[in-house]
Amino acid sequence: MELGFYSSETELVKDAVRHMREEEEKFKRFQAAVRVGDEQITNGKAVVYSRDLMTKIEQRAVKKAQQGKKVNNPDVIPE
Repeated sequence: MELGFYSSETELVKDAVRHMREEEEKFKRFQAAVRVGDEQITNGKAVVYSRDLMTKIEQRAVKKAQQGKKVNNPDVIPE
């Protein structure tokens, strides 16, 4: 029997389950972020999206990177 990338069927199933759990965690973080956003909008604390806002965010991110500060938000770290 040719299994390809995996050395056993068990390894394949374990990897599939791990990927499913990772996706579920990402979805939970997304839902939590949406709830926070909804609360901010409801409480009048929302910030209007603009080019200027994105420039400021980018500048802060570059400054933190230059200072060697780690990103503490897993949703912005590419995988």
